[in-house]
Amino acid sequence: MKVLLIEDNETLGGFLKDILTLKKYYVEWLKDGIDVDFYCQTGGYDILLLDWMLPSTTGIEVIKKLRAQNIQLPVIMLTAKSEVSDKVEGLTTGADDYLTKPFDMDELEARMISVVKRYQALGNNTKSIGNITLDIIKHEFLIEESIINLTQKEYQLLELLFLNQIVSREMITEKIWSIDQIVGDNNIDALIRLLKKKLVAVHANVKVKNIRGVGYKLEVMQ
Repeated sequence: MKVLLIEDNETLGGFLKDILTLKKYYVEWLKDGIDVDFYCQTGGYDILLLDWMLPSTTGIEVIKKLRAQNIQLPVIMLTAKSEVSDKVEGLTTGADDYLTKPFDMDELEARMISVVKRYQALGNNTKSIGNITLDIIKHEFLIEESIINLTQKEYQLLELLFLNQIVSREMITEKIWSIDQIVGDNNIDALIRLLKKKLVAVHANVKVKNIRGVGYKLEVMQ
């Protein structure tokens, strides 16, 4: 599942991104909501986690802007505002759910899955490339209905490739390793080699292709 997180608090934002990433979510973190419509239109996100109070705007104004442009992305508001009137305002403005800080991560994840399922009830919870299928809700890759056994970083890399046309080395570093880790070209090369071996081992008809000077993409073999 691809998550857009808008939270200006460095501590909470970093914590949410790290925990959700450990749970195999792909998280993009913004610290203000000014350009959120651009990200929502181009990022292919499954859900938006939105703080109420932001430096240059409010979560309410962000939702109004999205809904005015007919951007129907699931939204969960995360806020310290606990009055019933605040909850009513958030929900009537267009939020799909409302969670009061502090909250439990298991509850947040359960609400995320529930909201996304509601949006996808008439759609499809899976995405396939070649003979590999990504189950977005269960965080699993399958081939001929069998789960592909991947490490956390292998899973994150393959999901990144599934959700984007081309993935740069910079994007791999940013999305898979934490900010305080020192990552070199050897680390990225080793991870890509491991994923390639896994794909060959499960007889996938998909390969990781290197686009010189640009990045990597998935390509279905003929």
